[in-house]
Amino acid sequence: MAYVMKDFAEDGASSSKSLSPKSRRIRLGAIAGLILAWCLVIVGRLFSLQIYDFEKWQDWALKQHFAEVKLASERGPITDRNDKLLALSVPAESIYVRPHQVVKPRDTAVTLAKILQIDEKVILQKLSEKKSFVWIQRQLPRALGEEVREQKLPGVGTVLESKRVYPFNESASSLIGKVGVDGIGLSGIESVYESVLHGTEVSSKATRDAFGKLIQVAEAADFNLPKGQSLRLTLDSALQRIVDEELESGRISSKAKSAVALIVDADTGEILAMSQSPAVNFNTAQNLSKEDLKNLAVETVFEPGSIMKPLVAAAALDAKVVGPQEIIDCEKGRYPFGKHVIKDVHPSGSISFFDVVVRSSNIGMTKVGVRLGADRLHGFLTQFGFGRESGLKLPGESGGILRSVKNWAQVDVATHSFGQGIAVTPLQMVRAMAAIANGGRLPELRLIDNDEPFQSTRVVSEDAAEKVQEMLYGVVEDEEGTGGNAAIEGVRIGGKTGTAQKARKDGRGYAQGAYVASFIGFADASNIGIKRNLVTLVMMDEPRAGSIYGGTVSAPVFQKIMQRALHFISTRQELGATDEIRALPRRENSKVTPARYQPSRNTPA
Repeated sequence: MAYVMKDFAEDGASSSKSLSPKSRRIRLGAIAGLILAWCLVIVGRLFSLQIYDFEKWQDWALKQHFAEVKLASERGPITDRNDKLLALSVPAESIYVRPHQVVKPRDTAVTLAKILQIDEKVILQKLSEKKSFVWIQRQLPRALGEEVREQKLPGVGTVLESKRVYPFNESASSLIGKVGVDGIGLSGIESVYESVLHGTEVSSKATRDAFGKLIQVAEAADFNLPKGQSLRLTLDSALQRIVDEELESGRISSKAKSAVALIVDADTGEILAMSQSPAVNFNTAQNLSKEDLKNLAVETVFEPGSIMKPLVAAAALDAKVVGPQEIIDCEKGRYPFGKHVIKDVHPSGSISFFDVVVRSSNIGMTKVGVRLGADRLHGFLTQFGFGRESGLKLPGESGGILRSVKNWAQVDVATHSFGQGIAVTPLQMVRAMAAIANGGRLPELRLIDNDEPFQSTRVVSEDAAEKVQEMLYGVVEDEEGTGGNAAIEGVRIGGKTGTAQKARKDGRGYAQGAYVASFIGFADASNIGIKRNLVTLVMMDEPRAGSIYGGTVSAPVFQKIMQRALHFISTRQELGATDEIRALPRRENSKVTPARYQPSRNTPA
């Protein structure tokens, strides 16, 4: 082996010695050229990176080392028709932590728990996470953010955001809607008008480590929030509070599952109040479900029962198939109809059509419905707005249930005539009654207060509407009427009671012992100088305090709402429409006071 290696070394040496000086120079020149070319490539690349393509590579580097954290921007305010704030955004601070930078986790958790009033274990768990960035709590008062910053806790920081606040708490909350922590509308007006209320999407700068993880977020003091546009509603916050208070009181008294009430200006279609009970306060509510975000006034579908009778009566009078004083035999409470028997709660013999409505006779309405016929009855119900959405485009709004007339059985003409077999929303119902109160025109409903002209469509003649108005005054004023508990001394109240069974969830028949009690009506307060034509609906879902009837459950709530509303409007007119006054409670010296009616034998109907 040594011998071989020796021969190889000697051969190499002899070969090297055999190269001429010229060959050596060529070889050295080639090596030098290669080295020079490589250096030029490196210099060229450095020139490209640092000078020629500097901006391109800088942007690329920034994208690697910097990120953005989306924050809740400042939304535009929502106000009522008198510019009272219903929703606004206020500056708030959110607390975050970079767990890997926390020096003393337990001490940090104790300090934050004391300031933020959060369970120490919850905070300690967040400090132990392997993520590079974790929210501790978002949208807190700025004073708390300042207190956290003063502690100078390693790894803990704050960032400025915007928090949605509702000055009237749960008042009209289901209509106004909820905003998420990211500043996006989740329900109600907040959702429908997201593009108007939401400002430009905003983010805060954050840095990344070598692995692309967030390690730093801009401090609150370094950040400004853009603002969305404002939105003015047709709601009157004073009337809204009146409705909220009386509806909640009525629901508790009747032990109802839930309750809904609305006030609509019959002439303009403006929604002045929309309330439900129980209501959710989005300022304090936590862990909300979809049910908590529901607007019962537009999503609840129910069989209206007898409150549908005035609309069918108007259709029959408009079609001239009956007159107000025409005598109709109500069969003393039992009327065979095909395979079915139509019954009345309060049996009557032969009475006028006026009294058919006043006494709420199902049999009398059935006979009038038959005269109209399926096609005309269905056509009028469609014209009154049933079977389709209102046009407000509120989230979850239902069009109700109005089946095609082609699918009607013989008995459907009868049941639709007294409010069964058809399902409506409270919003549809109050809109339809507005057409009776204003002389026969179905108004286009309005929630946004603007300068656009009011729109309406004639559905029945003015004469037919006025005749039904007199019938509804009779419901409240006549001793045989069912609405005596809605009477208010000093003004004329027209309205209709309704007590309807609730359909079973599977759609087969009716639920045992489950009823909807309602009252819908309007007031003629011209004698005390009030020209506003207000239509109000009160609906109690499954009352369980002894009575199930609209006349005894919902009519008294209507009375209290309307009495306070009219007193408030009258007082505001005296002081001037722009003066700031409270929603006044009932007083002994009020211009309008509840009439002390003794319920007649027919009142519960």
